[in-house]
Parts: sequence; structure tokens; C-alpha cells
Amino acid sequence: MKTPYLSAIVLILSACSSPGNQYSHLEGGRSQTGQPALHAVRDNQLRELMARMDSLMQERFMTEQQLDVERRKYSRQIGEAARNLSDNVGTIIAGMPGLQLNASEQTAFLALASKLREEAQQLQLLAEQNHIDAIPDSLHEINTTCTSCHALFRKLGG
Repeated sequence: MKTPYLSAIVLILSACSSPGNQYSHLEGGRSQTGQPALHAVRDNQLRELMARMDSLMQERFMTEQQLDVERRKYSRQIGEAARNLSDNVGTIIAGMPGLQLNASEQTAFLALASKLREEAQQLQLLAEQNHIDAIPDSLHEINTTCTSCHALFRKLGG
């Protein structure tokens, strides 16, 4: 029942944004000022929103197996990013001498770097085991660690 309405909306919006509309006299969707014309900006926004809506509609009709394939794909990507983050902790530690930290600051810096490595490894494990529901909490922990370290030490190095 909703499909005919959605189809009608898509048809109307595509007709409004087609190249043969009333604004075709403006070269490349630009006004005489060289800036994108307002209708061109709106047209791009409408196209983006329609693409998002189409994507959501397609997800709605995905089978459980198709959804599982997508989840696993994103889990692999998250796992790879977490592994890269864990591997880059050595680079973060290598930058410590440039911060000119005293002994207690060095201890805190190394503790935060170690914590970041552990959290990244945990996120990688969660992703590899496809524990999708636990990933947001793990990402929050990593973000908290990064924010803490940056609040304490970023201004010293830059």
C-alpha cells in the first residue's frame, strides 16, 4: 500500500530535479556568480536523501542471511581498523620524547598508550567473533582513552 505513494514521490522528485527542468539555462547548475545555484544545492540534497531512503528500503527487504553477510563485512572492517590502531600505538609511544615529559607524566602517558592498545585488541577480538552488540561500548572506551590522553598531552606536542 505504501509502495505506490513512495513511487509517486520518487517520480515527482526525479521530475523536479531532471536536467531538462526550468533551470537548464544555468550552465552546470551554477548561477552567474559562479557559485552553485540554490536549486542545484537543493537538488543534490534531495538526491542524497532519496539515496538514503532507497538504501533503507532495500535493507528492509533484505533476508536475514543478507543482513548477516553485511554485518560480517562491517565486523571485518572494524576488526581491521582496530588492528591498525593497536599496531600504531608504537608510533604514539615513539613520539613521547618530543613531549618532554617528566617521570610521572611519562608513566601516565605509557599507561594510557597501553590501555589504548588493550582496548583496540579487545575491539578487534569482538569484531572477529562477530559480537556486534558489544562494539559500541568498546568504541566508547577507546574514545574515552583517546580524549583523556589528548586532554593531558596533546597541547604539549603541538
